[in-house]
Amino acid sequence: LARFRYVAAPRQAVNMTTESRRVRVRSIDIARGLVMVLMAIDHVRVYAAVPAGGPAPAVFFTRWVTHFCAPGFVFFAGASAYLHRAALPGLAALSRFLLLRGLWLVVLELTLMRFAWTFNFDVINYNLAGVLWMIGWSMVALAGLIWLPFQAIAALGLAIIAGHNLIDPYVRDLGRSLADDPMRWLYQFLYFGGSVRIGEAGPRIAILYSLLPWIGVMAAGYAFGRVLDLPEERRRRVCLVIGAGCIALFILLRTFNIYGDPRHWSPQQPLSFLNTAKYPASLLFLLMTLGPLILLMPAFDRARGAVARALEIFGRVPLFFY
Repeated sequence: LARFRYVAAPRQAVNMTTESRRVRVRSIDIARGLVMVLMAIDHVRVYAAVPAGGPAPAVFFTRWVTHFCAPGFVFFAGASAYLHRAALPGLAALSRFLLLRGLWLVVLELTLMRFAWTFNFDVINYNLAGVLWMIGWSMVALAGLIWLPFQAIAALGLAIIAGHNLIDPYVRDLGRSLADDPMRWLYQFLYFGGSVRIGEAGPRIAILYSLLPWIGVMAAGYAFGRVLDLPEERRRRVCLVIGAGCIALFILLRTFNIYGDPRHWSPQQPLSFLNTAKYPASLLFLLMTLGPLILLMPAFDRARGAVARALEIFGRVPLFFY
C-alpha cells in the first residue's frame, strides 16, 4: 500500500516523509546526549571506588551533577513516546511499541548489563534492578496509561510526582507490618526498594530504583510531549515558565523544609540543601533536576557547533552509548 501511494501520489509521499522526520525534536536529542555524558562521570566514579557525595565539595558536586541523568532520560523518554505517535498508525501500535521496548530493556538489564556491571553469574542470589529495569517497567506502565484521556495521563503523572512523599511518615511502619506479606516483593518494587527474593526459591533482586515515582515522571514526560509539539516561540515561553516554576518551587519548599523530601537540610551543612533523596526519587529531587533541564530546552533548540552536534549524536543512540 505504501508503494502504491508513492507511485500514485509522489507529492503526498514526500509530505508523509517530512511529517515523520518532524517527530524527532533536536532539543530532546541534545538533552539526552548531555545526560548520557554526565552519566559517564558517575560511572567512572563508581569504578574508581570513590564514595558518592561526601562533605568535600568537589566529590559532592561530581555526584550531584549526575542526578540529572535518570530524571532527564525518563522524562524525555515519555516526551519521545508522545512524539513517536505521529510515525505510528494509532494508539495500539504505540502501546505495543512501548510494551515490547520496555520488556526488552528489563531483559537486557537482567542479562547483559547485569554481567557488565557485576561480572557475576550467580543469577539466583545476585541481580540488580537498575536504571534500565526502571525505564523498562515505566514504559510498560505507560503502554497502558496512554489509553486514558490525555488530561488524565498528565494529572496522574503530576499527582504521583507531587504526592508520593505524603506516605513517607508511614513507610517504615508499613514496611514492618508487611514483613510476612507474600506480596511484599511487589511493594518493594513499587516503593520500598531493598533486596527481595521472588518466592521461596526464586531469584533475589536488589532494587535500586523504586518504580512508582518514575512511572509518574514518564507519564508527566508524555504530557510534556504536547508542549514540544507547539510552535517554536510558544514552546519556548512554556518551557521557560515550567522550568523556572519548578526551580522556584524547589527553593521555596526546601528553604523552609515544608514538604517533598524525607531528609531536612541544615544551615550548618549548606550542601545538604541540594542533598535530596533519589531512592525513591522525592518531589524535591525531581524539581531540582527536571526544572533546569526544561528551562534549558529553548537553548538546546538553538544550540550549534561541534559540542551540540556531538551531544545530538549521543542523544540519538543513548542505549548504544550506555
